[in-house]
Amino acid sequence: MYNKFMTFIKRIIQSFLRGPIFVILFGMIFFGIGGGLTYRQMVVQQNSIQVQGEVIAYMPNCDDEGCTYHSVVNFQTRDGNPITHMSSFASSPPAHEIGETVTVFYAPDNPEDAFIKGEGIIFRTVFMIVGGVIILVGFIFFSFKIRYSILSEEK
Repeated sequence: MYNKFMTFIKRIIQSFLRGPIFVILFGMIFFGIGGGLTYRQMVVQQNSIQVQGEVIAYMPNCDDEGCTYHSVVNFQTRDGNPITHMSSFASSPPAHEIGETVTVFYAPDNPEDAFIKGEGIIFRTVFMIVGGVIILVGFIFFSFKIRYSILSEEK
């Protein structure tokens, strides 16, 4: 009984190490990047001051494939200092309309370090979804290898 159990465990480990582990690790990297960026944004948001800002312009970023646009926002700190901030994320079409009011978060000690609420959510979500799908494919691949291993043992 013990030998059968140990043989079964050995087959599971061998099946796992022959491919699915690399697919699962690759998926975990994608998922981890998306999750890490989301966590970082949440922490920064909790430690930031929230104010309203107005989109005043777009900063185009063009190449051979077309243009993407960074939103440029004006906001005032709680002390009344005016700040102009260009979003670090670009999109096509632009993410906001000129004149639109947006929520801006900025660091209390450095108002230039700001971000617009919701920036990068699609990027982070895509990374997490792609990572999750790759992990799922890795586990499906693993289950087929285990099934094949068990069926070949019975023959």
